[in-house]
Amino acid sequence: MHSFFCNTLGKAGEPVELAKRESDHLFKTLRAAPGDTVELLDGRGGRALATVQPGRVLLTVSREQVPEPETGLLLYTAVPRKAKFDTLLKQAAELGVREIRLLLCERSVAAPEGSDRWETLLQEGCKQSGNPFLPKIAPPVKLAAALAEFSGTGYFGAVENPGAEAPRPAAGNVAWFVGPEGGFTAAEEEAMAHANIHALNLGPYVLRLETAAVCGLAVLRRMITEAGR
Repeated sequence: MHSFFCNTLGKAGEPVELAKRESDHLFKTLRAAPGDTVELLDGRGGRALATVQPGRVLLTVSREQVPEPETGLLLYTAVPRKAKFDTLLKQAAELGVREIRLLLCERSVAAPEGSDRWETLLQEGCKQSGNPFLPKIAPPVKLAAALAEFSGTGYFGAVENPGAEAPRPAAGNVAWFVGPEGGFTAAEEEAMAHANIHALNLGPYVLRLETAAVCGLAVLRRMITEAGR
């Protein structure tokens, strides 16, 4: 079943209207016909089923409000190159990230540039996975400020000490810190350790930024799921 974003889902039996981009995709690209059923998401936990009616009308069949998860998964990441960041945004949404915070690190090369496409890319990830909560993107912040503002259980990728066991997430938010292509500096890793951000080993190999981001998020998502949160 295909999913679409809709700001106002409406009640059962009410017609709903899609934005032009979503409507064109449904009726021009997918050539939806009367009787077809689609899923609608509003990005705020609302999820609905709707059927296509004659005249390119969508009629809500059922609606539910999904409660927001107790534990929020946050991504603090340096910025990769544009094309790779586009992919990372979609994958973060697929993994249910609540908020993405752009990091400015000592070895950062790519500068964050705001884009109108970011929300569209996040919507694509939500539609792919069925995630009813659209992630937020917060303004760029230096690592020191990020460590000062974060409250919860945090982790960063480490290749050394492969036998070290990272603690399981406690109650509250869980964050994954990802450095730039050159990695975090020794001073930055020391600062994270002092802030109780734990080293999490992802294996013996050095990963690209976007690979490390997705792998770490997947590991933490599983930890959160296993903890029943």
